[in-house]
Amino acid sequence: GPLHVLDGGNQFNVYPVARALRRQTANLAAALSRIQMARAFTCYQVSAMLAQAPAGSTPILALDLLSTFYDENVTLAESQRLLAGGLIQLQRLSRSAPVVVSVSPPGPLSADRLPLLVQLKSAAAQVWEV
Repeated sequence: GPLHVLDGGNQFNVYPVARALRRQTANLAAALSRIQMARAFTCYQVSAMLAQAPAGSTPILALDLLSTFYDENVTLAESQRLLAGGLIQLQRLSRSAPVVVSVSPPGPLSADRLPLLVQLKSAAAQVWEV
């Protein structure tokens, strides 16, 4: 079925997906055409993409959602504000379709951004940690 992928950390590699799909179906092109992907390079773009995403039955996979929010060129307060708005949008989207979000914790240079991870985890219905 269809899938929306929001790639916040430039993590989505279509080649392993294509290899996995090839094992499932002979019509690879049709299967791949059901995947809509958007990449965001700033937290402002992530926020805008989430706000513009239409609610529907298509599952959403948000990869490395917080990576752009760890940008030191954006104040922590601004990142928290944008994330709060994004969380509202994720909750809106999750009312009609599954939403899965992956994140990485902030690195040592962005340790002050840990509250963003806490903010996201507190809004999640389920949290799986690896």
